[in-house]
Amino acid sequence: MNISLVAIGSAGDVHPFLAIGVALQTRGHSVEVLTNPVFEPLVRRHSLAFVPMGSAAQYQDTVSHPKLWHPIDGLGVMWRHLIRHTLIPSYDHLRKVAQRSHSVVMASPVAFGARLAREQFGIPLVTAYTAATMLRSCADPMTLARWRVPRWVPAWAMRGAWSLLDRHKLQPMARPAMQALFGHAGAALPTESWFGAWMHSPDAGVTLFPSWFAKRPRDWPAQVEQAGFVLFDGDAAGDAGARLSSFLDAGPPPVVFMPGTAERDTRAFFAAAAQACDNLHLRGVLLGDGAAAAADGASHLFAAPYLPFGTLLPRARALVHHGGIGSLAQGLRAGVPQLVLPKGYDQFDNGWRLERLGAGRVLNRRDDMGAALTETLRGLLADDACGDRCRELAQRMQSERPLDGIVALLERVACR
Repeated sequence: MNISLVAIGSAGDVHPFLAIGVALQTRGHSVEVLTNPVFEPLVRRHSLAFVPMGSAAQYQDTVSHPKLWHPIDGLGVMWRHLIRHTLIPSYDHLRKVAQRSHSVVMASPVAFGARLAREQFGIPLVTAYTAATMLRSCADPMTLARWRVPRWVPAWAMRGAWSLLDRHKLQPMARPAMQALFGHAGAALPTESWFGAWMHSPDAGVTLFPSWFAKRPRDWPAQVEQAGFVLFDGDAAGDAGARLSSFLDAGPPPVVFMPGTAERDTRAFFAAAAQACDNLHLRGVLLGDGAAAAADGASHLFAAPYLPFGTLLPRARALVHHGGIGSLAQGLRAGVPQLVLPKGYDQFDNGWRLERLGAGRVLNRRDDMGAALTETLRGLLADDACGDRCRELAQRMQSERPLDGIVALLERVACR
């Protein structure tokens, strides 16, 4: 079987596709990954074929944009600077792939080039959803940035709100790039909502999170199945891993602080992390750009640009992060309490679901962050019920085998 994985977004969006690719390759399938060139070294280190979409400069323009994390305008930044540059290259490549026998595509929901290739060339397509916010619903309580829509809001009102969002925000934002894509293909634009209906492949869809984290509402597309969290530990720790081992052996378990791989202005986050560790007499591991400056040689703090969570978190006391679904899933697997500081996209919804599970807390406050982080973290670490719940969910994850189900789904779709 020939499988093309079309992954669009930051590391948290791309990593699950790489885990799926490695699992498929282990089972003897031929796998290629279509993604931004910043991920090419990682893709090739895992012996997967790489196909570029867009440029590394476009990715850097995206992650450095001042409005990337704006709760309303962030999606527009992603679309204009990153997503739209993938549409025609992915379409052109998959037109060639469609000529191969036993081929199937798995793609991000916004991979509209793959979606059009499915329409025109009949190549089977599975849409993969890393977070619940990628699937619209009027039945399930939902978040709009940091605001939670009350349960009493009727479905007709929600449908009207989605329609207004399409008409006045999403469709105008995407129209120039969509016109270019469909004009390139000689096809007419879809008449249905591009982000609400058309982007979901009619062949199949799969969530890369389990039903116990986000229960399926009645108005999701019928072809969508639920798998489970797909975890990818990335590269080895290298020299930092040896230094970390010595740090971990030298004292009690630390709290891990990680602001997100796409976050560039990390100064306030790490300053608050260092302050919280000082106030609570904790040891801390700071991960990301700017971590070393915040640690400033303090013996109770360890700093590194990156460390694989799979080996670090089982030895941690808690995890403080941005609420990305990959980091959240790693924390659940390790059984550690989590404190989420969301900024945009699916992070608010992910944090709310984690809190509802009893496995962590959410801190939305941005002023006087050091004091707020200190007090919230103090309460989290003292919450014995939260610790018990985290260990229970970790045991549950150990019994799940989501990759087996995803591979079987792709094999079934390819054989139709």
